[in-house]
Amino acid sequence: MNSDDTMSREYLRLLRMLFIIAGCITLCLGAELGIDVFLGASTSRLFEFGSNDFRNLANALNRSFNQLLAIVFTTVAIAVPLTANMYSVKLLDHFIRDRVNLVVLGLFVLGVPNSLWLLHNSKETYQPTFQLYLGLGMGIVYPALLIPYLYYVFHFLHPSHILWQLERELRADLAAVARDAGEAAPLARSVPRARAVADLMEHIAGVGIRSVERLDRSTAMESVATMKRIVHGYWRIKDRLPVAWFAAEPGSFRGLSKDALAEMSESRRWFEMKALQQLREVLSAASPRVHDLVGSIAETLSDLGLSPEAQQDPYLEELVVEYFNTFLRLTLNRKDTRSAFVIFDHYRMYAEGLCERRPDLALEVAYYLQYYAHVAREQAVPFVVEVIAHDLGRLVRFAWDHNTPNRAKLLERFLLFDRDIQGPPLPGLKKAQVILAGYLLLKGLSDQARQIGESLRGLEPRFLAALEDDLIHVRRERYWEVNDRRINLDYVPEDHRAKIVQFFATLVPALPSV
Repeated sequence: MNSDDTMSREYLRLLRMLFIIAGCITLCLGAELGIDVFLGASTSRLFEFGSNDFRNLANALNRSFNQLLAIVFTTVAIAVPLTANMYSVKLLDHFIRDRVNLVVLGLFVLGVPNSLWLLHNSKETYQPTFQLYLGLGMGIVYPALLIPYLYYVFHFLHPSHILWQLERELRADLAAVARDAGEAAPLARSVPRARAVADLMEHIAGVGIRSVERLDRSTAMESVATMKRIVHGYWRIKDRLPVAWFAAEPGSFRGLSKDALAEMSESRRWFEMKALQQLREVLSAASPRVHDLVGSIAETLSDLGLSPEAQQDPYLEELVVEYFNTFLRLTLNRKDTRSAFVIFDHYRMYAEGLCERRPDLALEVAYYLQYYAHVAREQAVPFVVEVIAHDLGRLVRFAWDHNTPNRAKLLERFLLFDRDIQGPPLPGLKKAQVILAGYLLLKGLSDQARQIGESLRGLEPRFLAALEDDLIHVRRERYWEVNDRRINLDYVPEDHRAKIVQFFATLVPALPSV
C-alpha cells in the first residue's frame, strides 16, 4: 500500500469514528427527550427562549468550548514536543503541515470566538437563533471529535508513523528531482533538495539511534528497514535523475576531504554513501547493546550489495565491502564478539555472492577476513579468530562446490590463514582446517587436503587427538544454546565426518588416546 492510500485510510477512520460517536450522542439526547415526552413533559416551549434562557445557554456553550480547547491544546502542547525530543524534531514540521491537524485544531479554535460572538449578539430584543443552534450542533460534534482526534494524534506520534512520514517526504523530494530532470537548468533545485534528502536520512537514522537508547528494538529495526526501502526506491529512479544531482554537497559530509567528495561525485554514489553512513551510526549505537539490530544492519548491507543495481556498479560493490570492514573494525575495537560473530556471517554470504561475478573482489574479502583475524588476535578475542577461520573455510567450500574461478586462490588464502600467528594453536582454528580437509577428501581433492595436512604437522599428538575426538562426537547440527546463526560450527554430516577420520588416520597413523 502506498503512502496516499495509507493517509486516505487514516482520514476515513477519523471520519468514521466521528460519525459513529456523534450519532451515538445524538441518539442518546433524542432518547432523553423522548423519555421526557413519554413521562408527560410539555414540548410547547422547547424551541422558544427568553432573553435570560438564551444568554444562559450561550454562556454554557462558551464554557464548554473553552474547556474542550484547553484539553486539546494541552494534550498537543505536551505530547508533540515530548515525542519530537525523543525521536526527531522533524516531527514538529510534519505535525504543523498535516491537514487533519490544521482542520481539527482550527475547528476547536473557532468554537470560542463563535460562542463569544453569540453572546455579543444576544440582546433583549434580538436573539440570533441560527447562531445558537449552530453552537448547539458544534457542542455535539466537538466532544464527538475529541476522542477520534486524540486517537489520531497518538497514532501520528507513534515512532513507526514518524518513520513513515520521513520516508514519504524523502520519496517526494526524489520524485521532484526526477521530474526536474527534463528542465534546462535543474541545478538550482537539485542542490537544496539534495541537502533536504541528506537531512531526512539523518533524521531516519536519528530515530533508530534514539530508539536504541530506549531499548526500543522494533522501532530501531524499522529505521534500518526504512533506509533499505529508500535505497532500493532510489535505485529505481537513479537513471532518471539530472547530472547536477550527483554532485556531492560538502555540508552533507562534514569531515570528508575534498578528494573524497570529488570521488563520490565522479562515481555518482553520494546518496548510497550517505545511507550506509547512517547505518554505521545506528550500528555504533547498537553495539554491544542490541545484537539483533546489528544482525539486521549487516543483513541489510549484504542485501543491498547483492541487489541487481549494485551488481551492475563495481563502485557500489566495493563500497559495501568497505562498510563491512568498517563495521568489523568498530565491533572489534569494542571487543563485541557477538556482533562480530553476526557481521562475519553476513560478510561471508556476501563474498559467496561475489565468487562467480567478481571473483577478484571475493578473494579480496578473503584477505580482509585474514586481516581482521590478526586484529582480533591482537585485541585478545580468540573466539573471533576461530569464527573467521570457520567462515573462510565455508567460503572455500562454497567456491569448490560452485567451481568458481577463484577457488584455488581462496584455498591458498586459507592455508596462509595462521601463517604469522604467534603463540599456542587455537583449537577452533585447527578444527576449521580439519573440517575443510575432510570436505576436500569428500570431493576427491586429496592433493589439496594434503596441503592442509602439511600445515598441521608438528602439532602435539595429544592436541590432534583432542581435535579428532571433539569433531567426530558432534552429532547436533544446532548449537546447544540459542545463538544468532543457529548452527554448531563444528558439526558436519556423517559422510563428511568419515572423511575427517580418514584425514586424521593419514596425518597421524596412531594417535594416543586422550
